[in-house]
Amino acid sequence: MAALIFILILSALVIIHESGHFLSAKRNGIKVKEFGLGYPPRVLKLFNWQGTIFSLNLIPFGGFVQMEGENGPENDSHDKDSFYEKSKKARLEVILAGVFFNFVFGILAFAIVFYQMGIPKQLTGQARIQDVVENSPAAKANLVSNTNILAFKVDEQWVEMMDISKVQSFAAQHLGETVSIRTSLPCDQEICPKEFQESSIYLRTKEETPAGEGSMGITFSDVIFKSYPWYLMPFMTIFYAFEQSFNLGILIIQSLGQLVVDLFAGRGVQQEIAGPIGIIDQASSFGFFDGGFLSILNFAAILSINLGIMNLLPIPALDGGRAVLVILEKFFKRKSIDNVANYLNYFGYISLLALMIVVSFNDIRNIFK
Repeated sequence: MAALIFILILSALVIIHESGHFLSAKRNGIKVKEFGLGYPPRVLKLFNWQGTIFSLNLIPFGGFVQMEGENGPENDSHDKDSFYEKSKKARLEVILAGVFFNFVFGILAFAIVFYQMGIPKQLTGQARIQDVVENSPAAKANLVSNTNILAFKVDEQWVEMMDISKVQSFAAQHLGETVSIRTSLPCDQEICPKEFQESSIYLRTKEETPAGEGSMGITFSDVIFKSYPWYLMPFMTIFYAFEQSFNLGILIIQSLGQLVVDLFAGRGVQQEIAGPIGIIDQASSFGFFDGGFLSILNFAAILSINLGIMNLLPIPALDGGRAVLVILEKFFKRKSIDNVANYLNYFGYISLLALMIVVSFNDIRNIFK
């Protein structure tokens, strides 16, 4: 089911990407021969709109846009509606429109998630309880979610807990003991009341702790989802969605840069770099597919930004590589660029295929580990 959801999401994102190319091509007067859902061979011609065939294809994954003259002049013609005959500005706009649509979708998807759930805000200086496991020591001590652990009492002295790491460190040093614990009353977003309650809690040893639980049976959170007045929420969600997308883009670029450094240093592909198999496995582990529509939409936003960044890479056969070739026309004769473009594209396809094989092998190895 996770794999099916992933394929559907990725296919939708590819179609969104191709829609960017299609609409930009139409805007610039370029003839679009076909807009295909899935990949050939063609199964069904759905309809014809403004000279473009919309088709359903056999391989049910993604889609494509076929423009007149996108691979160079056809039959030595100079059709003014051909992609090849358009200005550098127009061709760059068409090439980069797909990436732009992926970024716009990512921002809008994040905005919807934030509008429904609230805007994430980092908690500092707090050990906030998110969930309490049933029948755990925390449940028996009557601890509840959305409260802070304030202090533990040992040898008649209260030791203040300023963050989650300090709570975890204290618990690790007192396994097998029963200690007094002080917690706040339920908090209102990042603000907690000054009143508190005290109880006793047993800190289980490693042998006594069920798999996937801690010594107390608590899940912590260092993030809250904050709501603002209704008249501010649309603006706040768009702002933070843009910020989230920008930060995610920077993180992806940094990871790709580290991948290049590792490859040249002979360290191979690190576990943090994942292909489709690894993405499905990690997304399942983090529960993206089990959290309902908003969780899946959040995952789609992450994937859309990732897809946009990947397509911007200056690699032949990708949008970024095609854009670089157009830009180079300012410095070199176009015929010279055309002569090497096909070879570069073949090299790009082979390189991407090789990288996909290496990354997929790494994904499978990490899963078995």
